[in-house]
Amino acid sequence: MIFTRLATRQLCLLASIFLTGVGFIGSIILIIIWQVKLTPFRDYGVVIDAGSSHSEIYLYSWPSDKSDGIGLTSTVKQENAWPVPNVGGISGISPGTVDTITNYFQSTIQMCLNAIPNTRKSRTLIFLGATAGMRLLNIENPTLSNNILQSIRTYFSQLPLLFIQPEIQVRIISGSEEGLSGWITANILYKQLYLNNKPSETYGIMDMGGASTQISFIDENDPGHPSDVATMNLFNTDYKVYSHSYLCYGQDQLRYAYWRNLIYNTTSPTPLTDFTMINDPCLQSNYTLYNVSQSLLFNNACSKQNSTINSIYFNFVGTGNYNLCYEKIRFLIDKTNCTQIPTCSFNNVYQPIPISSSNKLVGISSFYNTFNTLAGDQLTSLSTGIYSLNSFNFTYINSIISKVCNTPWSGINVDGFRQYLCLHSTYHWLLLQYGYNFTDANLNNLQIVQKIDGNDIGWTLGYMINQTNYIDKELRPFRMLTVAEFGGLLFMFLFLFLIGTIVTIFIIWFRRSIARKY
Repeated sequence: MIFTRLATRQLCLLASIFLTGVGFIGSIILIIIWQVKLTPFRDYGVVIDAGSSHSEIYLYSWPSDKSDGIGLTSTVKQENAWPVPNVGGISGISPGTVDTITNYFQSTIQMCLNAIPNTRKSRTLIFLGATAGMRLLNIENPTLSNNILQSIRTYFSQLPLLFIQPEIQVRIISGSEEGLSGWITANILYKQLYLNNKPSETYGIMDMGGASTQISFIDENDPGHPSDVATMNLFNTDYKVYSHSYLCYGQDQLRYAYWRNLIYNTTSPTPLTDFTMINDPCLQSNYTLYNVSQSLLFNNACSKQNSTINSIYFNFVGTGNYNLCYEKIRFLIDKTNCTQIPTCSFNNVYQPIPISSSNKLVGISSFYNTFNTLAGDQLTSLSTGIYSLNSFNFTYINSIISKVCNTPWSGINVDGFRQYLCLHSTYHWLLLQYGYNFTDANLNNLQIVQKIDGNDIGWTLGYMINQTNYIDKELRPFRMLTVAEFGGLLFMFLFLFLIGTIVTIFIIWFRRSIARKY
């Protein structure tokens, strides 16, 4: 009997100690769990920049609860970018069938899909924005243009991604939309929109593509012609942005126009025959460009002349003459029909002039590619992917270009841009100085930029930020437990700890009292 009572008391003591331990340890674990804050799920978006000369796929992500709002660089992040390895843009795909579209995109799209968590693919938006190459094709051959877009929509509908509005998610974007999206990108990355909110301190942007070039900036004193001004409300601030896209003034189309002029100005032999050698002052001496096809130069919407030349191919022989190259490129930046001078840039396009020297400006895309190649021999980048021109002037820049143009090809370090470096550099800087009426003072606030904080500067990020409105929030609890759950569990563990402690103390006291009696 005595043994049974002792065993019972022992079991009660062990049980009370166990309850005390559970209450204590449970309370500690619960407090630790309460301190853990859950990060929101991330949503993903795919934007394809379908340019005139190539396509590139960008993958962005942002918190699915949009907890910090839409469009903050702290939340919208470029995860990766993949250039489509096929040569040329989608405007060169023929026939525009689903099979040819699939072959064009498949390997790169697969790399993008592999980078998206499987659990998030069904919420991942995919967009394709076709730019100047498709704008031109839509003028030349609208049937083929439509077939290409429809085939892309069919292909995208087969992907495990969110593709719910085909006509919106795959389309040709206007030059103005391209320029404004680039403007949003630059000012988001430079933290001018949501931190500063001062329109006068935003960055203007200049984007050079293959078939078009865009300029977008704010001039509060002269906002510009209504057709070229967009009013936007971003982060509770109104912005009136001047933006114009010059179709056919991208560097590739400008080069074709330049070659057309050389062909028409060639006097011997007459008529031209196949593989006629044509002197080209914008190519370095000792370099010959062979087999430029007539269809490339004349069979597009940018050609204002009907070809009466029977030649199928042309060869261009470099003569390396900067002064002559300069004059021939300058001739193509047409100011003769500017009827609104001095408020005209070129090609009879209204532009606030002069652009204030206090305006901060950024040159991107092919502006960067060409300048980076030019700078490889002559200039030093202040940081990776960024050139600041505050210590330069046009005289110095033009002297560098002149040196490149007049150097024989044998003295050039060859890479993919070099054969057109003289022509493109001459055009870019003439466009700024002569076309846009820049002065040396404008160079003080000009940067030539590729990336900021790991993000490419282009229209795709600004476009993606706007598109995040298409998908609903997906809220994730801030903590693993609600306040009510935490409070209830904490009360339970503290209650167990308190009861276990009291019972343990009572049993120990009782055992000592019994022991004293004996």
